[in-house]
Amino acid sequence: MSEHCLNDPGLNDDVVLACRDLVKSYEEGPEKLVVLNGVNVEIRKGERVAIVGSSGSGKTTLLNMLAGLDTVSSGVVSICGTDMATLSDSQRGDLRNQSLGFVYQFHHLLPEFTALENAAMPLLLRKSCSVSEARKKAEEILVLVGLEHRLSHKPGELSGGERQRVAIARALVAQPSLVLMDEPTGNLDNHTAERIHQLMLDLAEKVDTAFVVVTHDPELARRMNRVLHLTEGQLVEE
Repeated sequence: MSEHCLNDPGLNDDVVLACRDLVKSYEEGPEKLVVLNGVNVEIRKGERVAIVGSSGSGKTTLLNMLAGLDTVSSGVVSICGTDMATLSDSQRGDLRNQSLGFVYQFHHLLPEFTALENAAMPLLLRKSCSVSEARKKAEEILVLVGLEHRLSHKPGELSGGERQRVAIARALVAQPSLVLMDEPTGNLDNHTAERIHQLMLDLAEKVDTAFVVVTHDPELARRMNRVLHLTEGQLVEE
């Protein structure tokens, strides 16, 4: 397991994410809207898993629950053996910084910073990592994603595919145990999407990180180790 995975010694070392009986519901006046209704899943080291489902089925909601970005109504989400519900906001932030990467459908890069600075950001937020070390590791991962000639460019100077590759580099720079991706190729042309597909597969092997990818792209889903279908609030393996 990655050195950055804050692991419970009693947990199977291969499990980086465990979700048990996860429920998410919202009160809408007198009605209760149940979005997730007893989700159970385990993701293991180096595994690539696609989550598919119809629009509005709750895929992005599930991803936010798994990342600890939103609170669960009931159930348990554990990252590397740590129950997210037992942590304070700052502790959850520390765990995400140490063990998780997140790629959004829209890149969410900071416009005033260069590609290098954006990619280095997770390391720059750590007190234990020097600026020079963060920049060195960010440059290495940007070279890996084919952006060695764009290090000093800001997001506004990059193409859509290049911005998405910077976002992927940012998610991977700290070599997290798990990367969660929400429609990572949804706004890319076919050629660029194909490059991102291959990049994900290559990096999963080289960085030894697990991927959970929410996608409508059947080609991307086909390349994963497992495909889970979110239907009626539950995950069913295809």
